[in-house]
Amino acid sequence: MTILRPQAVVPVLALVFVFLAASSATNKSLTWDEPTFITSGYTYLDRSDFRLNPEAPPLMQKLVALPIWLGEFEAPDYDHRHWKTPQQVAFARDHLLRNGDHINDLAFWSRFPVWIVGACLIISGGTFCTRLVGGWSGAVFALLVALSPNLLAHGRLATTDFGCAALMFGSVFAFWQAIEDQRPQKWLIAGTLTGLALLAKYTSLLLGPIFIILGLYEWRSGRIRLNEIARGTAILIAVGMALLFIGYGLQFGPAKYVDGLGTIYSRYTEGFRFYLLGQALNKPVWYYHLVAFVLKTPEPTLLLLLISVYSVFRSPRLQRPAVYVGIPALLVIFVSSFDQAHLGLRRILPAYPFLFALIAIAGTNKPCRFCRHVYIGLIVWASLASLMAYPHYLSYFNILSGGISNGPYLLEDSNVDWGQDLPALAAWEAAHPSEPVSLRYFGSVPPHLYGVKAKKMTDNEVISPIDGVYAISAHSLVYFRKAALQTGRQRVDWLSRYQPFERVGGSIYLFRFP
Repeated sequence: MTILRPQAVVPVLALVFVFLAASSATNKSLTWDEPTFITSGYTYLDRSDFRLNPEAPPLMQKLVALPIWLGEFEAPDYDHRHWKTPQQVAFARDHLLRNGDHINDLAFWSRFPVWIVGACLIISGGTFCTRLVGGWSGAVFALLVALSPNLLAHGRLATTDFGCAALMFGSVFAFWQAIEDQRPQKWLIAGTLTGLALLAKYTSLLLGPIFIILGLYEWRSGRIRLNEIARGTAILIAVGMALLFIGYGLQFGPAKYVDGLGTIYSRYTEGFRFYLLGQALNKPVWYYHLVAFVLKTPEPTLLLLLISVYSVFRSPRLQRPAVYVGIPALLVIFVSSFDQAHLGLRRILPAYPFLFALIAIAGTNKPCRFCRHVYIGLIVWASLASLMAYPHYLSYFNILSGGISNGPYLLEDSNVDWGQDLPALAAWEAAHPSEPVSLRYFGSVPPHLYGVKAKKMTDNEVISPIDGVYAISAHSLVYFRKAALQTGRQRVDWLSRYQPFERVGGSIYLFRFP
């Protein structure tokens, strides 16, 4: 009788991830950041001009734009005033309008490379876990990643967050291989992946302290000498710096990279009001991402993490593997406490693959039969929780937090609504042609490109709605609440005053008057 091998499961789960990402993204409109990344990446490839979107390094932007640049799509208008005086959102919107008849094709092909990155993460991560501890750890890791609502939420979009998470994980895997083998070619691979991660998103700068901590740990453990670490690190840094030059078209290199760091928070002002657990805040709070993590991670995954930490402390065999996956996750979450912009759980997305690896590693411990059944049961529960969230992964909240419909009462921005549900609204309008709709929408895509016929909701209607149907995206509802809390005008707090009669997609709420 043929016994199923763990190694055979991993590529199957990589295909499952691609299927879930692709199929769930099909009926989702381009989100707020996607047009900017696509258009900026197009200009990088087309002209090696990096004036647009300097707050994000170019790698993932080039990657998502590559199919558009190679395909039969309209190029941006380089005579446009928002190119000459860079306004990235407006310039990207004009680029979308030039491709309006092919908006679905543009969305599909720009997102396609990220789905492939997801498959690579699952295969490489499964290999990493298997080499660390063996057994079914690789398959468990692959299952958790393939069915994670939060990784699927961003692993299907033409943005930088998921690519950063995948490349950071791959870089740590390569660093471990270099420590194990110590041949120059292994350090070359580690340097290559590290350079690519740095070119994906600035969060990857955390690889520096991560490698320092891991290197010191291995030195103290006696597995490697300091001079060997120094030689390997020199190769890693040299390759990483070379890739920074290549990534910026051999023009600017590290100088351009450093300049981009200064632009990240430039658009946030002191008066920006933050939002957490239904309350508007004048200042960011250190625990924001921890709260978002607890609200948006399936309950069984949270329980598995607690069990895994306990299991690792009890088993000396698992402690070295746990250091390699635990340190990066902890550092990402710790640094997030200093984040000055509450832009969503995506800011700590790189922690998820490492946490899933920790769960997978802990599962190879030799627990009692009952504990093993509990572990398997929680894995199955976590998988079912993800499947039940399909296809509204971006708006996902766990059951204890109240589910998707309670999202606007807790968090905002990409945690709930990133402008992804225009196709769902267009479908509702088509099914109810006799009902006029007024729309207040959070997004950078003109709604008519997806067939939405609703007129724009006026500011007067926010205060005094007239007869008809109002379609209001979750982010806009939160904006109304923040305005009410800031000004004391409770009439504009729709979340408190009115009850939606329906939700379309995961993020647009419908209200009917009278």
